[in-house]
Amino acid sequence: MRHAALLAWSLFLAPALLRADGPGPDAQALGVSEAVLGYCTKTVPSVVAQQRQRIERLTHGASQASLTEVRKSPEYRQAYNAETDFIAKVTEHNARRLCSESLARNK
Repeated sequence: MRHAALLAWSLFLAPALLRADGPGPDAQALGVSEAVLGYCTKTVPSVVAQQRQRIERLTHGASQASLTEVRKSPEYRQAYNAETDFIAKVTEHNARRLCSESLARNK
């Protein structure tokens, strides 16, 4: 009985153990965060460091190969494009608010 339980547990953990870099970051969160960073870099530079820290937290522990795969994924592209489309409609007057509120919302 113990061997069966050990085997079942091993099969459950095997994929996680075989992937040394761990699971990749959330594609949607990364796409949105990187779109906001791109916009805020040009319009509200004072929040860029905080946006970069957010992205570093999202990507912590992920390999470059894993990040490349996440950025190629449909989930990432959809989130990035949707956020970019939304941001394009933000007036310059509301730029600081968008950048600041995105930080508060994503903490």
